Formats: sequence, C-alpha cells, structure tokens
Amino acid sequence: MRLVFQPRIDLSTGRCVGAEALLRWDHPALGSVSPGEFVPVIEHSPHAQAMTAFVLDRALAQAHRWQEDGHGLVMSVNVSAANLHEAAFSSSVEATLRRHGLAPERLELEVTESAIMQDAEQARRQLDALAAADIRLAIDDFGTGYSSLAYLQNIPAHVVKIDQSFVRNLGNGEREQSLVRSMISLSHDLGYRVVAEGVETAAVADQLTAMACDEAQGYHFARPLEIGSFTTWLREHKQGSQHGA
Repeated sequence: MRLVFQPRIDLSTGRCVGAEALLRWDHPALGSVSPGEFVPVIEHSPHAQAMTAFVLDRALAQAHRWQEDGHGLVMSVNVSAANLHEAAFSSSVEATLRRHGLAPERLELEVTESAIMQDAEQARRQLDALAAADIRLAIDDFGTGYSSLAYLQNIPAHVVKIDQSFVRNLGNGEREQSLVRSMISLSHDLGYRVVAEGVETAAVADQLTAMACDEAQGYHFARPLEIGSFTTWLREHKQGSQHGA
C-alpha cells in the first residue's frame, strides 16, 4: 500500500494550504483496487487501527519533508470509528507528531458523522482529547448524516467539509446553490472553516468563492498525486500563484 495526496486550495488567494493523504493498493493479481472497496473492509477488521497508524506515520513523514522544503502544509488524514475506540488514540497521535517534528496544528484528522454516531460518548472523549492537544479536527462528508446540525453544535471541530454530492450539483439550479450557500453560512456562523470537496470545474470554484467558501479540493485543481508529482505540482502552483499576485 502507498499514499497519494490531493491538494487543498484557499479560494481567496489560490494558494495550496494543505493536502489530504489517501490510501492506494495495487494488488499483484487484481491490479489497482478502489479505496471504496478495500478501505471499508479494513475498517471493519482487526487491522483498522494498524491502517490508520500506517497512514499517519507516512503522511506526517512526508509533511515534514515538505516543511523542510519550505511548504508548510496542513496534512489531512482520515480516521475511522475504530480509532475513536482506541483508549490511547490521542496520545499515539501526539507521539507520531513528535517523532516527525511537526506542530499539532500541522495535522487535521477527518472524521465522519457515522463514525462518531457508533459510540457518541466515547467519540466525544477522544475528540475532546485531540482538540485539547491542538490537533485540528474536520467533520468529513458533511450533509450526508441525518443529525448534522446537532453534531455541529457539539463536536469540538475546526473544519466542515461539504460532501462532493452537494458540490457537484451546484450547476443544476438555484435550489442546489441555495442549499450549499446555507451550509457555508451556517458553518461560518458556528465558527467553522469550510472546505468544498469534489470541485471539478472553474465555474463551480467561482461559485464557491462567491459564496465565501474558504477552501476547495477536487479534479479542477489536481487529482490525488503520487509524492513526486505532488511535489512538482506544488512547486509549479506556488510559482504560478506568485506570478498571478
């Protein structure tokens, strides 16, 4: 298994401010296996905790290398319900950060509402501990859960990531636009930074900018990239942003 990275773009400046670490698996017989197929299987197996530990270690090691090269990015890593049930999850995350010489605010852990709902009380304890350690928390796939508003009030998160299913429908009409606009406004009112997922066109990026969405990621900016390709993209994008400024 290996990691690829997708850039996150600040819509007001055009700068790359972060990267999401995504797991990939090339099976010797089956070839490239979709994460949608193998990640849920691992998450419901005894290997879920080991998978997150592997991703965290590799992602933070890469974040440190980029930081040494002058790219101070926030690294986003997905965590599962199994991680929120680990008694020592918060302390193990802190230890990984120390091992790679990164400040806690350089890491953002993405967690879905469904993962939290499996045991809300235990999840809240873990999230509180992570937030107390200055680790950023993001509510992933926002809008797909049935109790989003209640969780926005209670989770000690910093970021809301609007699910791509809403973003991709932006061009369908005013009703879809009003929904996303309301999600952004509500999240801002509650003090969250908002990231739109699945941005595939310049038109959608422009619409989100007009709605005061903070960040975006998607194929319009870059597909998930191998380490070397991401480093090259990052250097070229930085040069382009500076030239544009």
